[in-house]
Amino acid sequence: MLLVLTSPDALLNGGVPDPVLVKVLADAKAAAHPVGLISNHAEPAWFAASFGGTGVQFLHTPGRQSGTIISTNATKFGLNPFDALVVAVKDVDVQMGKNGGAILVAAGWSTSMQVQALGIRIANPQELADVIALTSGWAGQWWYTGTTPQYSVRALSDLSGFGKAVTQADFAKRLTTTVKNGGARLNSLLTLTARSLLIDGWGTQADQVWAVYPSSSSTNNDSEVLSDFTHRLRTTVSRVRMCKRGEPLFIRHTPSVKRSRGGGGDRTDPTDQLLTVLLNPFYKTNGRLKNKHVVVVDDCMTYGVSFGVAAALLRKAGAKSVTDVALGKFGNQLRHYEIDILGDPFKRLTTKDFNLIKSVHFPGGATNAVPQAVLQALIPK
Repeated sequence: MLLVLTSPDALLNGGVPDPVLVKVLADAKAAAHPVGLISNHAEPAWFAASFGGTGVQFLHTPGRQSGTIISTNATKFGLNPFDALVVAVKDVDVQMGKNGGAILVAAGWSTSMQVQALGIRIANPQELADVIALTSGWAGQWWYTGTTPQYSVRALSDLSGFGKAVTQADFAKRLTTTVKNGGARLNSLLTLTARSLLIDGWGTQADQVWAVYPSSSSTNNDSEVLSDFTHRLRTTVSRVRMCKRGEPLFIRHTPSVKRSRGGGGDRTDPTDQLLTVLLNPFYKTNGRLKNKHVVVVDDCMTYGVSFGVAAALLRKAGAKSVTDVALGKFGNQLRHYEIDILGDPFKRLTTKDFNLIKSVHFPGGATNAVPQAVLQALIPK
């Protein structure tokens, strides 16, 4: 069940309610999702004629930007704030959603700069209907959760459920297609990931920095498909802007071996990654990483080498915590890496600049069997 909230202004087209959007909201209520229109002002004259008998409610809520109305209604229906979708068209909608801990969905017809900056953006009412339909079966939990003193790992789904024929490279290609095509599938994938991060408390976590682990031959200009996905995710989840488009946190100074395609010998050895990646010197200035909570996003993981290397570099640079997020996890081979960085993480490392202290199976991991069919529908063959 989702709690779907918006404001009367979101429905207006030329001063009159859009009948298509009215039907989408009425259909959502008929599908057992509580739906409400929230406003600081009195009920508009057209509300009764548009929603009479549908069960959609109008909620007159002065000071709604505080977000309290979201938690109040979530509790009423036995839900949590992160189970709420707020369709935003005005700045006050963004404030209400952020302060209330809800998932913000930008109405593509909005002229608000704040709304246009949001990552989840629907172009039309049908895309809202699709997002509701595609995400309502997902409870929001991570498939895999593991935590060590050095870093934490989260995975949205068990990719083993796709079948043995699906490789990491194949999944990455599917993901790229999904993100490039945009629309309902991209918005739904963002919604699922954002919901899981909000459950973990990232909506209120201060001092955040977001990053993407670079591909094997990254151009380092922050233009990769996963970079755009991460910036969209950041604007949905985070209240802070400790991240700059065009300045990736990681730099691939030398192409690395494409491990997901079977190259590189021992795929559990982090040496190649340590010798080909560094932290962007931009983030060394003014101690931009010191005492920060860093989220690192990658498409999928098998052995976890990339995340182990990322955590080692970031902790050396002064990060307070590192959380690695993968959209999918293959098999039971995830390892935890404890790596001592001796050199400057903002410069190229040599084999003398790091020590691998230990590499063991990731301890304390927990899986949660949520429906895999949801993800498979979002990232089709």
